Amino acid sequence: SIDIINSNTAEDLKKQEVKNNSRDAKPSLHIPILYGSQTGNSQSCAESLAESLPTTLHKSFSSSAIKITSTAKDLDDFLESDRADWPRLVVIICSSYGVGQAPLGCWKFRDLCDAILENDDSSADTRLVGLKYAMLGLGDSKYSTFFLNPTALDTALSKAGAERIGSLGKADASGVGDKVQSKVMEEWCENIIPEIVRVVKAFLEESEDEKKLIEETLMKAKEQTCSLCAKLFEDWDENYKKADETKTMNNLFLPILALIVAILIALFMNKLT
Repeated sequence: SIDIINSNTAEDLKKQEVKNNSRDAKPSLHIPILYGSQTGNSQSCAESLAESLPTTLHKSFSSSAIKITSTAKDLDDFLESDRADWPRLVVIICSSYGVGQAPLGCWKFRDLCDAILENDDSSADTRLVGLKYAMLGLGDSKYSTFFLNPTALDTALSKAGAERIGSLGKADASGVGDKVQSKVMEEWCENIIPEIVRVVKAFLEESEDEKKLIEETLMKAKEQTCSLCAKLFEDWDENYKKADETKTMNNLFLPILALIVAILIALFMNKLT
């Protein structure tokens, strides 16, 4: 069956994906669900989709075909903690806040998208070539800036060369009848599955040379995204350094903790005997 794997970072999952795909094991693919959420609706939807996606996709593939993982995290965390480690496919679920502004967890990602939109350099239009994305936007049509933030994200990603799969979902908080926000969100999450299945099938049909070429393209996308972020955010390198230090501390602490627990158990067993 397709395995659901929990991991702290996309980097860890990407390394595991490369390791698995480089030997005679079933290939693996990580699909992050990225969100920006002010009231919690987008986050809740993203977490629910990330939890169910591997099992749902299992219905379309044989048990030995592929290992799929999925995790939910906010868009800014993807930029800072994951260092914009673009995979083949991301799903974005994000709302608008205030007068078309970015919600929590999407501030820096929105700044990144605005910079892409404002850039007249035609070479920037290939910045995200190789990336596929699906997007569900949330908003409230009572306001004139309804859907402005999801539209900005979608337009910027497309301008930078990324390819959207499926329709741009529009979940309106003021929707009624068949357009009630929760119902639109649920239907979009169901309807995007066949589009994701097509991406996964295409991945399975690629030759090793094709896979390598796409991985190289996505690495360039990561480098160019990080380069732009370094220009936009004064704390970019500092935040990455802190995240890296935290990860290093965790890697050191966990083995020590396991050793202490093992010693305590051994002492306890000796007392019993």
